[in-house]
Amino acid sequence: MYYLVIMKISHAPLLISLFVSNVIFAQQDTVISSLTCDIPVWMVQNHVPCTGVGVIENGRIKWLKTFGDLKAGHPAPVNTLFNIASQTKPVTAMLTMKLVQAGLWQLDEPLSHYWIDPDIADNPWLNKITTRIVLSHQTGFPNWRSDNGDTKLRFTFEPGTKFRYSGEGFEYLRHALENKFHQPLNVLMEKYLFKPLGMRNTQDWSEKLDTSRFAMWHNGQGQRYGVSIQTPVSAADDLITTVEDYCKFGMATMNGLGLSDTLFADMVRPQVKVKDNYYRCLGWGLVTGLPSGEYALEHGGSDVGVRTMAVFLPKSKSGVVVMTNADNGMFVTDQVIKRVLTAGAQVLEIMNKGAVSHERITIADDVIKSYVGTYVQSNGKLMKVEQEGNALKVSGDGVPTAVLYPESPNKFFLEGYDVQLEFPDAHSLIIYENGKQVMKISRQ
Repeated sequence: MYYLVIMKISHAPLLISLFVSNVIFAQQDTVISSLTCDIPVWMVQNHVPCTGVGVIENGRIKWLKTFGDLKAGHPAPVNTLFNIASQTKPVTAMLTMKLVQAGLWQLDEPLSHYWIDPDIADNPWLNKITTRIVLSHQTGFPNWRSDNGDTKLRFTFEPGTKFRYSGEGFEYLRHALENKFHQPLNVLMEKYLFKPLGMRNTQDWSEKLDTSRFAMWHNGQGQRYGVSIQTPVSAADDLITTVEDYCKFGMATMNGLGLSDTLFADMVRPQVKVKDNYYRCLGWGLVTGLPSGEYALEHGGSDVGVRTMAVFLPKSKSGVVVMTNADNGMFVTDQVIKRVLTAGAQVLEIMNKGAVSHERITIADDVIKSYVGTYVQSNGKLMKVEQEGNALKVSGDGVPTAVLYPESPNKFFLEGYDVQLEFPDAHSLIIYENGKQVMKISRQ
């Protein structure tokens, strides 16, 4: 009897573990089954022709699936190639971290030792630009120098004093890397990241691009944009890859990427606060305050006809990668993230929540009508504003088709996202994201 009791007690944890595991896998399979049914519906609702999804659990890829067609009668293969826009930035960042680990690069060395942009050569803040400052978006540069209204690079604040998202900063880092190592960025990436991680389908733009499995760009109505092949190598934008390869990249990052414990800890610690529980670490958006002490590394890609998103949870070694080829893709990516990750809704809420709340009001019909028209972005692309009841519907090149509601006679907000429009006068509109002005557009 004593022997039987011992046997029951000793096997109880194993039996419980097996039971719990079976329940978890059953739940995971249910989620995947529901996604298989719902993703095509979300794509139709939002005019998204192609979506790729990768689910990571326990440090391994559990599910890869691509939905939709690359063109009529040609279903998208699982190894469909996507332009991932700004999701290029974490790749550049992790390359740099590998170089730091190898003793070939320093996080806090002034980049002026290797590159000085002529536009800021005489600026006293020049030597404040370091790799750490670039990777945490604290350079003081605008996103692109054209945002200044001309072609010159300028500081908008002293480097290291606050956050401002900047592709120019990453391009500045690229020049420094290439000048020191006398090799183009794509060659460095291939050597230190793509080849070691088995990312065989990741590349920059080149004549070697397999266009037969490339997801061409589409607008908010699902209409294809004209072909716009980009040839220059960029540290900030336009890398070409597959969902599987980016999952490999995410898994390697969660596993430490071969960095020392000290360097990895430095990489994932908050470098600058964006808002409550949302920071920039080195190369990633950092979401904190999640259950069980978990945190998330995230980054999206947004460009004309491109919306991609990845969220990785290093403590649980889980994550999700979603890629689309349409301006409205974010309305699909967010649904997938919420469905796949237990903390997905919380992650998105933290990322998208504004510093202030917005309350919908009703304004006069003639006021709504006064804002209707076509507006021209600084890059020449058009943005259309239409009346949608007592709200405004926006669409255009690279702009999600979305309805924004009035919170004052001249201010409108997008529900669920920290995005607002303001009409300061009859001739222009201003777009705000995360409480910051990102673009002022003139009426045509």
